[in-house]
Amino acid sequence: MNYIEVRNYIKEKEKLGSSFGTDSVKELLRRLDNPEKCAPAIHIAGTNGKGSIMAYVEETFVRTGMMVGRYISPTIYDYRERWLKNKEWASEEDVAWAISIVAEATDGMVDEGLNSPTAFEIETAAAFVLFKKWKCDIMLIECGMGGRLDATNVLETDKLSVLAAISMDHMEVLGNSPREIAKEKLGIVRDKSVLVTYPQIPPVMMEIYSYCKEHNVKLIEADVADLIINEESFYGSSFTYKGEDYEISIGGRYQIYNAITAIEILKYFKDVCEEEIYSGLLTTRWEGRFTLVSSDPVTIIDGAHNEDAWLRLSNSLDKYFTNKKIVYIIGVLADKEYEKMVDILGPSMEYVYAVQSDSPRALPAKDLCKVFLDAGIKSEACDTYDKDIDCELSSFSENEVRVIYSIKKAQEMAKEKGLPLVIAGTLSITGQAIRYFKSNMDI
Repeated sequence: MNYIEVRNYIKEKEKLGSSFGTDSVKELLRRLDNPEKCAPAIHIAGTNGKGSIMAYVEETFVRTGMMVGRYISPTIYDYRERWLKNKEWASEEDVAWAISIVAEATDGMVDEGLNSPTAFEIETAAAFVLFKKWKCDIMLIECGMGGRLDATNVLETDKLSVLAAISMDHMEVLGNSPREIAKEKLGIVRDKSVLVTYPQIPPVMMEIYSYCKEHNVKLIEADVADLIINEESFYGSSFTYKGEDYEISIGGRYQIYNAITAIEILKYFKDVCEEEIYSGLLTTRWEGRFTLVSSDPVTIIDGAHNEDAWLRLSNSLDKYFTNKKIVYIIGVLADKEYEKMVDILGPSMEYVYAVQSDSPRALPAKDLCKVFLDAGIKSEACDTYDKDIDCELSSFSENEVRVIYSIKKAQEMAKEKGLPLVIAGTLSITGQAIRYFKSNMDI
């Protein structure tokens, strides 16, 4: 199959929905001669921060000369972004080659009367096939929504496990308390292995301590008691951790905590020197995570899409824009607890432009607008666009055009009132906004 054909193949498999458990993907990998065993791995689970932590680690490893394969989901820009080789997207040719190989094994399973692997399971298997082809020195693997039952949970040996921040999300699958969710995420951690964890809230840490004791796991904690924050802004931060000075170029207090988690991961690998860690953290970029995209007006994009992420965003905004109102562009998924977003961010809201992503799970803009209006927050739904100038936006989808118009309106208001603009919500919305700012179009 060529690239277009494999994209259509995956779209058909997406109709199967999600599957929780590893039996199917393990059988698929067995038929592919277990490519997941091709290299050591770092396997990360968590609710928020997985991508940022792995970005710090990836940047540092690449700077040391290692061949690094990274598997992420969801993506912001392009389908090929799921599979990275030394920070570069997989080529269309490599994606077509890998998924064609996995599709043949998948079709074989179906022919024998077994259930078909899902799209995510096929993509996960394709990651390992690609990493084996690329002869990676290390694989960085991010869980999907879960842990114990996630399709990535097939790595048995020669791996380091990591827990990013754990909070409430996907409760219908993972549990109704942080501790229950932590238990599911800890399912990636094998007996007598090593676990690095982000500074977690007390109920989560209690579950981690219990699990590590029961399964004889060596625990390495990112310790805020050893952290001194020297300078902090939305441009980045400088801090001292365990006596060493570091700088990062991503804003947000939570990014400092992600960075010290990455430091603990990197120090586990004895061949990585302190200078390489410092340089790796300083040069890491991870777009859509408290990303400053414009100074006039100050415009920040953040992919906050659940309660914990909204709290983190609120704390950072309080730090950098104390007692200042903010203009927002927001889009959410209908299955998120967006009412809590209103409670958390509402006090800072001057005006909200409600938008809708192109996800089938997206909450319509007019429905989101009503949520804000009912809460006494001035808002309007950006659910139309000017067809007369559509020819000038041929490289953008219809939904992207709506987001662009919301940006133009919001920037005008922010400039007029001398306020910052924050674009938040689903990665689909934030990705579309980043693409617009990168395009430098003058509409």
